Amino acid sequence: MVLPNMSIEKKVFKNESVCQGRLQCLAAIGLDVVETILTDMETPINVRLDAAFRIFALCNTRSSVDDVGQAIVKGIERNARELAHLETLLKAKEPNQ
Repeated sequence: MVLPNMSIEKKVFKNESVCQGRLQCLAAIGLDVVETILTDMETPINVRLDAAFRIFALCNTRSSVDDVGQAIVKGIERNARELAHLETLLKAKEPNQ
């Protein structure tokens, strides 16, 4: 049924509240999927990083990819320092042989 003198938006979105509810539902599902991809340790790291970079791009963040890369490198370095510290503590705890 074609409604005369109506814009295409009004024809497509006749019941705006229903469409808004459906869009909110789809957005929630989409966020759940993205969260699962980013937090599931069984998801390959390259897939998780790609998803994270795409989210940054979609959000139009002011951070450049270089800034994000720097943050990742700093996080890896921090983890390495913490692991080295733990290794030192564990060696000190080992009984002398």
